[in-house]
Amino acid sequence: MNKPKKIMIFAFTLILMFTNIFLCSCEYNNLGLVTIDDETGSVNEKDDTDNPDVSSREFFLELKEKQKNKNPLDDINVRKAIFYAIDREKIVDELLGEYGEVLDSLFSKDSYYYYPAWSEYDYDINKAKEFLSKAGYGVDNPLYITIGSVSDNNARQVIEEMIIEDLEKIGIELWIFNKPSKEWYQDYVEKGDYELGIWSIYNFDGSSLFYNFDSGKIPPLKTEENKNCENFYWYENLNADEILKKIKEENDPEVKKDLLRNLQDLLVQDAVVLPLYSRLFSVAYNNKKLKKIDIDIKNNKIFFNIENWILSNKENSDENGKNEIIIGYEGEDYEFSGPFDQDYISSLVMKGLWQINEKGECEAVLVEENDYSYENANETTDLEIDVTLKDEIFWEDGDPITSEDVKYTYESILGNEDLDIDEDYSKLKAIEVINEKEFKIIFKEYINNWKKLFQLVLKKGSLDEKNISDLSPNDIIANGPYKIEDYKERKYLTLVKNEFYSVKNSEKASEIDSISVIFDVDINNLVGMLRDGDIDLLNIPVDLDLMESLEENEDFDLLVKPGSLLEHLAICLKPKEK
Repeated sequence: MNKPKKIMIFAFTLILMFTNIFLCSCEYNNLGLVTIDDETGSVNEKDDTDNPDVSSREFFLELKEKQKNKNPLDDINVRKAIFYAIDREKIVDELLGEYGEVLDSLFSKDSYYYYPAWSEYDYDINKAKEFLSKAGYGVDNPLYITIGSVSDNNARQVIEEMIIEDLEKIGIELWIFNKPSKEWYQDYVEKGDYELGIWSIYNFDGSSLFYNFDSGKIPPLKTEENKNCENFYWYENLNADEILKKIKEENDPEVKKDLLRNLQDLLVQDAVVLPLYSRLFSVAYNNKKLKKIDIDIKNNKIFFNIENWILSNKENSDENGKNEIIIGYEGEDYEFSGPFDQDYISSLVMKGLWQINEKGECEAVLVEENDYSYENANETTDLEIDVTLKDEIFWEDGDPITSEDVKYTYESILGNEDLDIDEDYSKLKAIEVINEKEFKIIFKEYINNWKKLFQLVLKKGSLDEKNISDLSPNDIIANGPYKIEDYKERKYLTLVKNEFYSVKNSEKASEIDSISVIFDVDINNLVGMLRDGDIDLLNIPVDLDLMESLEENEDFDLLVKPGSLLEHLAICLKPKEK
């Protein structure tokens, strides 16, 4: 073979080789995130064309492994640097626009317990650099850590990208490790195998915070006796433990408010979590039918306080003179949510002995307003409490609600091994019927806030050997202001006023005679029905374009409230192997 031909073949081989390298590098495209498959599952990789030293996952992990400190997040200076460096205003503006605001608390802005402790961490890049410098890191000596969340949540991936940009400015390089939801929570969050994470926690009245931050609730400590171990931050602080214990046992809202402030101040001081924003709850409604509605910040129930809803003066009634509203429901069908988490439909038809108000207090519903204290005449703790039902309380068929119904409900709950029930239920011994209106609750041991266990009453015999957590609308016998009149599987559900519901249980009767609920799995279909006037009210997604277009339409009003799901940045304090 002559020399020119050999040179041409060699040159062509080089071209093919470099072309292959270029094509492989295109896997990390300039859109920021791509998904690849490897032995660990689906991983979202970060493109970093401006910094070729960390443009591949393998090389990033190699640099990370060379760091002397295998537990950099143990250093509070690093944690504070991260918190000061994140521009939360920018994140909220990107995701929620004018409808959202930065959350500086573990409680939504509308909560009785709201306290803006995290305002200390307003965006301040200079402070961030100072704290990171104290830990020995900076732009010239970067810190390498990872951040993760679920791979199917676009909002969280936007948050991750924005945090990457913010932290890179001070000298922290991040790599994204996202996983499918089940894998992320079971294999990473619950095991503490993450560094920075993004998820939401539900917090209404502070009662759940004990399970989130008490040192005795770190996941490995979970047993049959020690349930709800959800301290996924691996946070340990004896002062916090003491405050959390007091919060759990406190019933006075004013005292509880002070305790919750102290707890949040500690969490801010220790830089464990950084609240970002409250998940918004957005309801669009036809103002030709409805003039005013209300929703509950506890569970974001559309039908909260329906007795005080106000109908417009136009087109209120159907041809029979009945005031009807039609609700869109995103879902294939209605499923009863179970005895411990009533949703906005079941709460209209099913009432309990007590209900929890916005302060977390238990208010009497079906029982007389008495003290029901543990303390007896001798001022000693008594493990038996006598309870009296109200007069004139009935089921939808006109039968009175009795002590036997309460006993039946309690025994149905305790007799079902499949239910994931509140651990305090195990401290109840029995319900002893005295007569039709009076019964005795017998405890095995003291329970603080025991009334929370009695937020549901079922009619004796109504289960008919069915599972209490698997009731269909046809199985429900109402004792609330509405009853189920008609139900078509996967089509609709119709509620009408319960004529046997005592007006003594509310300030006034609702103006709304009937409520039709239309099921559809496609939210776009429901939005179209709302625009066409086929439905009157819809819980819409937080889509800025959709929300703005509905607000611009004079036929619709929009009610937007912060809910009790709090999006936040979590820091894992689980010690790693040296």
